[in-house]
Amino acid sequence: MLAAFCVGLVIVLFSASKSEAATYSQVVDNSTSGRFSASSKWVKSNYNSQRYGSNYRVLKRPGSTSANAKYKIKTPAKGSYRVFARWPSNAGYNNRTRFSVKTPGGWKSKVVNQRRNGGKWVSLGTYTLAAGDSYRIKVSRKSSGKGYIIADAVRISRTTTTTSTTTTAGAKVIQEARKHLGKPYVYGAAGPSSFDCSGFTQYVYKNAVGKSLPHSAKSQYSYGHSVSRSELKPGDLIFGNAGGSGIQHVGIYEVFNGKGYMLHAGNEQTDVERTPFPNSWYNVIGYKRLV
Repeated sequence: MLAAFCVGLVIVLFSASKSEAATYSQVVDNSTSGRFSASSKWVKSNYNSQRYGSNYRVLKRPGSTSANAKYKIKTPAKGSYRVFARWPSNAGYNNRTRFSVKTPGGWKSKVVNQRRNGGKWVSLGTYTLAAGDSYRIKVSRKSSGKGYIIADAVRISRTTTTTSTTTTAGAKVIQEARKHLGKPYVYGAAGPSSFDCSGFTQYVYKNAVGKSLPHSAKSQYSYGHSVSRSELKPGDLIFGNAGGSGIQHVGIYEVFNGKGYMLHAGNEQTDVERTPFPNSWYNVIGYKRLV
């Protein structure tokens, strides 16, 4: 915070009652039969011990005539899914590898550095996926970076609650946040008479839905799961800054009179306010859903 501006195929499926969460997860490895497609130029390797399973694929000449590597993914229903990828890392691997995810609105891409984060599941984001079974995640054969491109394993996961549960929780967050509009901004304050940005979100979530958060915008960013701008729902958190770099500010997404807004403790001049969102002065770093 700043004083001036607050700062193998693996499928698991559980059914659930209306008050419970329904969880679905799937892992597809490059060696999963019938679920991975790549040309012979994507050679098999077991050199790096950070691999998932017995081997991984290596494209030594990015931009060659080889086709993209593709993963066939099964989704039981249309909805929001978190997508992850895994690769072994090495200084000789590609520093700008492009993963793409097929959504109803087209392919969405994420560029990653395969010289880092080896041997762990790395989030590519949250995407809307259609129901069905098809090739919907791919690793591009082209790259603006340098080094070998790796195709190892991918994973999707989904945890949902009923619409009524989600709507009620988000509505409670908004209802609590609106109570404090106009209260003064004080750096380091966490309510109830005054707030800074993370003190405001901390107080609102604790009193609305009983969820405890740290008093730090940067630390709060590690909670919940990422959503895209198109998937924002009332009660989601918006992280970013009004200049500079890094996470320096956090606010709560609201829909008011049919338009998007951010409820937040801005600074000494604005106090707790409602501002239009999106806007030109706020640099967004990410969105998180906690309820």
